[in-house]
Amino acid sequence: MAATGSSPPRPGAYSARLGAGEPLAQRTPEPDWAAQTADGIERVVASVRAKTADPLEKVARALVYGLLAAIVGLAAMVLGAIALVRVLDVVLPGEVWSAHALSGGIFVIAGVLLWRKRTTKTVQV
Repeated sequence: MAATGSSPPRPGAYSARLGAGEPLAQRTPEPDWAAQTADGIERVVASVRAKTADPLEKVARALVYGLLAAIVGLAAMVLGAIALVRVLDVVLPGEVWSAHALSGGIFVIAGVLLWRKRTTKTVQV
């Protein structure tokens, strides 16, 4: 038998198919078409998602949280009005109508102040 490493590779052997006669620095790797194609598809899908799904997700999230805030705010205002009437009923002497009248007056004054703050559209002729 020959010494290890000194005999030339046999024709058709595995080392001959890899280009064992060439130094490692001169071998050119074959391109990995499957990985390149998968990376390209992934880039396109990420780009489309960044332009479509992500903004829609932000809009949907803002809409849901906005509706939740509106519902909670409306409930808080109703409960605040009820609490105001109950507190005024305890504080004011007489029947409950005096508490209703005072709280109604507070809401009318607030409405008048908000009405004066409105902006009107001017029609140019």
